[in-house]
Amino acid sequence: MKLPTFLTQLLATLTLLMLTPLAQAQVVGTVARVSGLMVAKSADGRTRVLALNSPLRQGDTLTTERNTFGRLEFVDGAAIVLQPESRLVLTRYSYDAAQPQLDKVELELAQGGFSSTTGELGKRSKDATTITTPAGMLQGSASMEVSLRQP
Repeated sequence: MKLPTFLTQLLATLTLLMLTPLAQAQVVGTVARVSGLMVAKSADGRTRVLALNSPLRQGDTLTTERNTFGRLEFVDGAAIVLQPESRLVLTRYSYDAAQPQLDKVELELAQGGFSSTTGELGKRSKDATTITTPAGMLQGSASMEVSLRQP
């Protein structure tokens, strides 16, 4: 019995998808709280709705909707509270407890604002954190509040 061409192509595609390992970006944290709609768009363009305990990956662009706050907790114990109508890119988050020389955090705040508390990385590598905004670049790892909104 010969399968129709469409069905044969579909089966071949599904087989390839099952055999091809999915390349996942490194998990750098999780969502600890969310009060509305927060989404992540991965570096490869996939979009997912975030909920409690959702993983955060290096390369994700996180977006909060109106009236949404999201608390993000990172692998080194740092935390960020993302404000409503914000967009934050987790460009790089490199932390290994055994290798402080590799510490590096690069975030891009494209819209909105956040407040943060320092984790282990920030305590031991004072200049390893860079936050880029349309208004300029911030460097350092102290707990801070960053907002692009006009007072």
